[in-house]
Amino acid sequence: MPGVSAKYPVVIVGAGPTGLTTGLLLARYGVRSVILERSDVPLDIPRAIVLDDEGARTLQVFGADETYVGRTVVGNGAEYVDDAGNQFGRVGAGPETYGFAKRHFINQPEMEAALRDKLGETALCDLHFACEVVAMTEHTDHVAVTFTGPDGVVDDIRAQFVVAADGGRSPTRERLGIAMHGSTYEQDWIVIDTLNDPDGVNHSHFYCSNERPHVSVPAPNGGRRYEFMVLPGESHADVLKDDFLAGLLAPFRQISDGDIVRKTIYTFHARIAERWRDGRILLAGDAAHLTPPFAGQGMNAGLRDAANASWKLATVLNGGASADILDSYDAERRNPAWAMIQLAVVMGDVVMPIDKDQLAFRQHLISALAPFPAVQDYLLHMKFKPRPRFGTGLFLGLGQSIFEGSLVGEMIPQPDVETGGRVQKLDTLLGPGFGLIAQDAAGAKAVAALGEFAFLGLPMARVFIPYRDASGPMPASSARDDRVRLLRAHRDEVLLIRPDRYCAAAFVPEELAEGLRRYEALFR
Repeated sequence: MPGVSAKYPVVIVGAGPTGLTTGLLLARYGVRSVILERSDVPLDIPRAIVLDDEGARTLQVFGADETYVGRTVVGNGAEYVDDAGNQFGRVGAGPETYGFAKRHFINQPEMEAALRDKLGETALCDLHFACEVVAMTEHTDHVAVTFTGPDGVVDDIRAQFVVAADGGRSPTRERLGIAMHGSTYEQDWIVIDTLNDPDGVNHSHFYCSNERPHVSVPAPNGGRRYEFMVLPGESHADVLKDDFLAGLLAPFRQISDGDIVRKTIYTFHARIAERWRDGRILLAGDAAHLTPPFAGQGMNAGLRDAANASWKLATVLNGGASADILDSYDAERRNPAWAMIQLAVVMGDVVMPIDKDQLAFRQHLISALAPFPAVQDYLLHMKFKPRPRFGTGLFLGLGQSIFEGSLVGEMIPQPDVETGGRVQKLDTLLGPGFGLIAQDAAGAKAVAALGEFAFLGLPMARVFIPYRDASGPMPASSARDDRVRLLRAHRDEVLLIRPDRYCAAAFVPEELAEGLRRYEALFR
């Protein structure tokens, strides 16, 4: 247990996926942290059920892609069905642009156990249960975090920064007086997690019913999750009775003893905190935003928070960056998080309406689009989902590139590449820190001339993926799939890649050294 004299660069409040991932990323960046979780034991009930491609890529930074992601159920899209049983929409698996399937169905307790196993491999992150944070006092150069330990004794930790990933009812957010803006759905939903389900398909079913909208989602271990809207006049106590649940599930399966893992009522929210930073304290995950489940983005939004905040904390703690750069965490993440919330709301509008006018509008819209398959495909496949791209933040030349397909401000694709006869994912070559990707001999020469160096307190990897036959002073990697074509938008420019796999800048070879100095100046 940490004692009153304990000092940590970072205290993380909450041992859910966001908190655990933040600790693991910080450890990968060489930053020591401690996670304080108020529960006595780890979570043992399923909550989040989807890990997306960006989330899997975040887990790749510390190797959980190899130890955990392969054990999930890879999703193959979704179908949308009306009351007559007609399938009016079908979404496929989609491309693996970022190196992983777009959806992996998970059991959250198993995922958290896998993350805790990864914590056991590092000495840079400690985890303590039954530790409830009761106060935070900010000073000029640190935060005093006061908590009650498992023995009931009140103690303190001195931290330079705090990441509060303590859930939708975040006590940290409440103590700071940070309001949540947005809305709460009027309709509650029954959520039933089952085992031994006869439906073995690996895609979701959205039953867009005018009687009772409901959803069926794959789950690991031969299970499935069912969600049913609670209708007006139904009580929470009644809808959770065994006979009522058996009636709901009758069209799909019979329930035997032990088949129901969990039954509960969910109230869905679409809300966001008015600010995500308060001095030395950052909010993350559900403490910062609450997302309806229809797009499977709640937990994944928290993983994006962890990916964005952790490397920036590392540049402050290890690289001498100004703490002012932490303002970019809120600036970069807020709009994308709200866009994902709105995406989930739109998807909910497709699934949820029971009002006859709303249903008629949806049906007329689908019918009207029938002669225009490309437009219908755009709607039903939710291709309006925002790409992982920032409109502001720690970038150079954002929106100023001469190339129409510029990746600056955007998450780069992750192709498979071959180096020395070995095929690997691109991020494996980039490592945990920054990276430079050269694409022609001039770029490779400019990168090689820099020599080996760290950047803002983090490693700097150097990768050469020539876009045409070219040789240079750096060992070349060859692309093994078409995903590399997106990198080719920059022709002969050298790409600077941030630790969260976003393209920070693109430089012509002769301006590389000066460009890196200009980028580093953003952090001072």
